[in-house]
Amino acid sequence: MKRIGKILAAAIIFASLLACSRLHAFACTGIYVGKDASSDGTYIIARSSDNQAVWGNHITVVESSDVPGRQMPVDMDGTVMATLPDHTYKYVATPFFTSTMVANDVANDASACVNECGVSITMAVTAFANDVSLAADPYVENGLTENTADDLILCQSGSAREAVEVLLKLIDEYGNSESNIALITDQNEAWYVEMYTGHQYAAVRLPDDCVSVFGNEFTMEYLSDYEESIVSEGLESLAKENGFAVYGRNNELNLFDTYSGDGMTLPYCHMRTWIGHQVLAPSVYKADYSATERYPLCFKPDQKVSMADVTALIRNRYEGTKYNPDETGRIDMRVIGTDTAMSVHALQVYPNLPTEMSALIWESTGPAIYGIFVPVSSAVLSVSDAYGKDQGADEQNHFDTENYPYYAFKELSTLCVERDDYLIYGQPVRAYWNEAEGKMYATMPIVLQNAAQMKDKNVAAEYITQYCNSVQEKAFADAKQLVNDVLWEESKNSNTMKTGRNPETGERWDKERVLDPMAITLDATAYGMIPEIQAATAGNGNGTVSSGDAGGGRMFVPLVIFAVLAVFAGIVLAVMKKTETKDPK
Repeated sequence: MKRIGKILAAAIIFASLLACSRLHAFACTGIYVGKDASSDGTYIIARSSDNQAVWGNHITVVESSDVPGRQMPVDMDGTVMATLPDHTYKYVATPFFTSTMVANDVANDASACVNECGVSITMAVTAFANDVSLAADPYVENGLTENTADDLILCQSGSAREAVEVLLKLIDEYGNSESNIALITDQNEAWYVEMYTGHQYAAVRLPDDCVSVFGNEFTMEYLSDYEESIVSEGLESLAKENGFAVYGRNNELNLFDTYSGDGMTLPYCHMRTWIGHQVLAPSVYKADYSATERYPLCFKPDQKVSMADVTALIRNRYEGTKYNPDETGRIDMRVIGTDTAMSVHALQVYPNLPTEMSALIWESTGPAIYGIFVPVSSAVLSVSDAYGKDQGADEQNHFDTENYPYYAFKELSTLCVERDDYLIYGQPVRAYWNEAEGKMYATMPIVLQNAAQMKDKNVAAEYITQYCNSVQEKAFADAKQLVNDVLWEESKNSNTMKTGRNPETGERWDKERVLDPMAITLDATAYGMIPEIQAATAGNGNGTVSSGDAGGGRMFVPLVIFAVLAVFAGIVLAVMKKTETKDPK
């Protein structure tokens, strides 16, 4: 009964937070993969940023600057400003549309960022501190918020450690307005930060050979489990002086029991933590979900984890378990792969590439369950017109699938997610995106390696930009076609009379009609096209370094070849017209 009372109290707190918040990512799930645990030796951090409403976003490239005296907001309302250093770094981010900010009265949220120094950050996974800790150190009304943190931190951080220090310094100076979790990486290390109350936090360096998966909950217990840590000045003394410190192993402060506790553990969040452990380490976490088990922050996976594994996990809907809402029809399950996602991203950092091109965002704008992850490198000079387009304030509440990828993918998810639709429309759509992503996961490393051989950094950046933007445009074009195809098929199949009919006589059958899965006619070849490198740009004197299709299709034809072919075609047509050739052959 005591535990039931705690859970009930936590549920009440959770509901009240939902009611009073303008924006908190209450269904976020965080993922970390260390470089020694990944299949390609990269660091990976990932997050799904979720909200029930229609909150559109796009991708931006913010250039470096040396203008002194600039400021960025600390709080949601922009009433508290932090002064930036004179020099700030170039970074890529995934912020809200202007229309979203105006329509919903929220601050901009960069959501995920990578910069030219190879640093990546995603913040935040909302978590929940207990009442007693918040009473001792309340939130600061105009303190730091997840909406303002990512770009404020990354524009001035030359390493992951420096990004952690900037984040913690902001909390020391301005306080926190929320309880959050951040993941930060660079080419050398990864950090995890739990922000508990108005001024208390703990940051640890994550092991390179481990992975992490967690829902909206704190999971860290003992600092001694980690090689390095940075904590707030009063982390232990505040708890001890106010009587809520909980000590455990070797009389060490247990951070989870002290600042959160079992009473804050809800199935809404805890089940997502469980499924991550079960998927990545089934040999250890074989058992069914347990509301009372503490799933550790860091654990070793059974096998090396690929980017495809990460994106599959971030789409997970408890497949293969009795909790899958698609199979059971249950309406009380909060899955990782939710159709309420605003922005879903996996950030990848390559330790052995030149720093300026080492960080990469795989971005799914809108829900990822029936969307696609496209790459945008820290080195790009621009993003595609479609993915970079910001919807203005005058277009608020205008659902525009023709011009903005977010709306196309949101619509596709809405069409495919329902229980009666996901088998017929959703699974074929997801299978196509998986094929396309597979080609990109194979191709992007080749593109980056080719670029790394180029002596001219601007030429290398143009080369990377060419590939990233081409697959972004392809993804948007495919999404629009799929929206049309699904709408067409659903309309064609719409019939409230569920029983089938004899196709020859029209006689009604007693059995329910069964629809075949929709056929996808799109071609994913272009996602595997590798831009050709000419000797002039390769810098190695050996001609073309690499060309072709990592996924089995044609290579990109340089524009100069198109121009030559066009001139040749013009000459041929002129000759044909002059001689009045009438043979179409």
